[in-house]
Amino acid sequence: MSRRLLLLSPAVLLLLGAALPGQFRFERFNRSYPEVIPEIAPIEQGPLTIQLSSPKSNLTLRSHFLRLEPGPGGSHSAELRVEFLGKGRLVADVDVAGLATRFQDDVLVPPQAATLEGRVRLAREPGAYVITTEQLPKQMKVRIQSGIAGQVVGFCDRIPALLAPDLDCERLNRLLSTATVPLPPAGESYLLEDADLTPEERSRLDAYLAGSR
Repeated sequence: MSRRLLLLSPAVLLLLGAALPGQFRFERFNRSYPEVIPEIAPIEQGPLTIQLSSPKSNLTLRSHFLRLEPGPGGSHSAELRVEFLGKGRLVADVDVAGLATRFQDDVLVPPQAATLEGRVRLAREPGAYVITTEQLPKQMKVRIQSGIAGQVVGFCDRIPALLAPDLDCERLNRLLSTATVPLPPAGESYLLEDADLTPEERSRLDAYLAGSR
């Protein structure tokens, strides 16, 4: 089981971040995070595969609200509502029946909200909280806007029908308006250091942990 700094794993940050017992907001987390877009799931349609990646990105967490509820065996259910936006560079590597090409363009992540639900364990250590994920969503969908969609559709329209008779270019256009981001597997542990929290936030977390035993 690995341990990492929580701020190095934004996907887990989105599930663990919140004013009453069980309700939290961490004010220092509402900021911009450069280079945080991890792997993006490929888009597949018949013989065509599109692998998306974002070599440059900046995601801004505008607000978040976390609700924790104690469960059996020291487990906690977690529900996080977040609002975010961002921008960056998007690369699309397209392959159809061995014919490969690459498209690149700027990408915009328009303002949007998402809700993530899961289960975690939370323990106190000197100088930090240890968060171990027990259950996470497999993926998160993020709306995006990029000129790549038009480029790929134009490429799709030029593919001979004999090579890909079932190819739906308009459906590809719709699919390219959403990036499906895989989330890390459950079972990993992360450190939320005291330095990342205000004294009041640490007090609320400590009070929640004491009350949930």
